[in-house]
Amino acid sequence: MNILDPVYYGNSEFAGKVLQHFGKEKLLHFWNDLGLCLSEEEEGRIYPCTFQAVSVLDALKTRLKTNQVNILLQTKVTQVTNRNALFHIETEKDVFISKRILVASGGAAAPKLGGSGSGYSILESFGHHMIPVFPALCPIVTDSKSISGLNGIRVKCMISVLNQNHSLLQKKKGEILFTDYGISGICAMQCARFVKENGCTAELDIVSRVFQEESKLMEFLKSRREKVSNFPPEQILTGFLLPKLSFAVMKQAGISMRNSLAGDLTDDDLLAVADRLHHYTLRIEGVKGLDDAQVTAGGADCREFDPETMESHIVKGLHAAGELLDVDGDCGGFNLMFAFSSGILAGLNGREEERK
Repeated sequence: MNILDPVYYGNSEFAGKVLQHFGKEKLLHFWNDLGLCLSEEEEGRIYPCTFQAVSVLDALKTRLKTNQVNILLQTKVTQVTNRNALFHIETEKDVFISKRILVASGGAAAPKLGGSGSGYSILESFGHHMIPVFPALCPIVTDSKSISGLNGIRVKCMISVLNQNHSLLQKKKGEILFTDYGISGICAMQCARFVKENGCTAELDIVSRVFQEESKLMEFLKSRREKVSNFPPEQILTGFLLPKLSFAVMKQAGISMRNSLAGDLTDDDLLAVADRLHHYTLRIEGVKGLDDAQVTAGGADCREFDPETMESHIVKGLHAAGELLDVDGDCGGFNLMFAFSSGILAGLNGREEERK
């Protein structure tokens, strides 16, 4: 989870209402009550002190055993129906009957890790509507020319995603990773959900974090031109960028590197290099699919659920929570936070109803 201001997309208003009812303070108390020791790290991220996800699972399993909850694994639900105000949950071997059910099967992302989106069909069978799903928090696929030779290189930068009219769609700061198909890394993946049309580009500002003033940048470039005047042009960026990225920036700036020297570069050439350091451009060809996504955007229409109880407005006793709903967040624990909060609210509502 994350204790900073939450960042959600899809039905962000619904997500905000859920966290109003069960926010970070209540979540911290919930985990502490289970005996899970937590550690606050950079950017508001909260981890178990062991930094192992299995510790979260162990804490939950211990409480389930204490409460004598029966856990069934590798049990596929084939159909769910509602007859006489009772839900009949059919599996390949048995049928379970309950007054209330919580559909929290996750989204369709990362099928190798168990994502399937199977809960969508269950909710649809009860009359719920789906917002079309698409991958979020996934790598971006770009043209091959702009990433040639850069596979494996990491660089801290500001990434801006622009549409074909050069209007800004999203901007994020962080570290990107060049791959053989495009770019990855947290800040790149957080921009991926905004790539919904053809003709988008990504611009990388890889210089502003070091040189905030243009005059300082030009002083640096002119000084380097003098000091490495008898070396190839890309040497003016040695010590600032890795060699392969230096070559790529110079090439995109239109600098001829065949039979030329750094000392031959004009002031206009240096201005072109400075521009590419601010706007290294990659033509976006698309994004990786759900197989490579960390989160699913879209899902069950949140307007059909109560954000205080997660109960369906259509069918009494039916609840949904987590990524199955049309809510997705940035990296940093926001998706897990919404999943935990919405799931706990659904459980609390069921418990209160049982007490009546």
